[in-house]
Amino acid sequence: MRQDSTVATATAAAHLSGLLGRRATLLGATSVGVLAGLSSAAWITMRRQADVVTRVIETAALEMALAQNQIDPGVTDPTQLRPPHGDGVYLPDGTRIEAAPGHHPLTLVMLGDSTSVGYGTKATEELPGVMLAQGAAASLGRPVRLISHGLIGSGAADLPRQITEALPDAPDVVVINTGGNDVRDTIPPQRSAAQLGAAVAVLRAQRIPVVVGTCPDFGVISPIPQPLRSLVATWSRRLAVMQAKAVTEADGVAIPIGRLVSPQFLGRPDLFAPDHFHPSGLGYMRAVAALQPAVNEALWDAVAADGGTGQRAAASSTAS
Repeated sequence: MRQDSTVATATAAAHLSGLLGRRATLLGATSVGVLAGLSSAAWITMRRQADVVTRVIETAALEMALAQNQIDPGVTDPTQLRPPHGDGVYLPDGTRIEAAPGHHPLTLVMLGDSTSVGYGTKATEELPGVMLAQGAAASLGRPVRLISHGLIGSGAADLPRQITEALPDAPDVVVINTGGNDVRDTIPPQRSAAQLGAAVAVLRAQRIPVVVGTCPDFGVISPIPQPLRSLVATWSRRLAVMQAKAVTEADGVAIPIGRLVSPQFLGRPDLFAPDHFHPSGLGYMRAVAALQPAVNEALWDAVAADGGTGQRAAASSTAS
């Protein structure tokens, strides 16, 4: 009887995981293995929690986007939101120009998910890529070109496509933020981390420095009710550890956002966007502070390696 109950619960857990994955909820369940240890009442509770919280977050995201003119009226898909545009060349004084003839700018490329393109921000100066480019330009006394190829809603599986787009830009450093959507979509942490590591390896094969902000800690997102929050927190922490290992083994630099930055969000609603899930401009500023030293160091190394010009030859091959 106990064995039959365990099998039934595991089957139900697998069904729940599939349901959440197909819905592409922002807060997906964790693993079938974890869920299988729960009672039927517990997994039904989590399913209801995920459905409710997802609707609340999506509604808030759409309202925020409409209020900020970042999405067309009538559109109901939050992934169609248009964050402020910040690509361009940033001078050491922080000003942006569209081109820099004679300035020989360094190139910073942003890859990854919504946190790479600044989902949740209201103004250009709040974008993480803009803050990183301005910080690097000020530190090096050199103009820095920002180019963003990140995609809202994407996971590590989309990185090869993004890299293919980015290589012709001849980046001097690439910053990758990814992980949250793979938690949402219940992608096994091993697979997600391996995909990230492979992406870093492709870039390093082109001698391009790579800085990765690993998955944030979902446990600090208070609107996610218990027990769902504990489960996604465990999942996100496990993924972050595996990401750091994969990135390091591929000769990239991993910055543990979940450990260094996420705790700062506890009890700080001002660090969250109106959807209460993504960071606000102030929240992104905290993440940028953790990423900036590694980005600056990579660009200093690029300048030294290229004889002070900071101009890298365009890569001849693309990601496979």
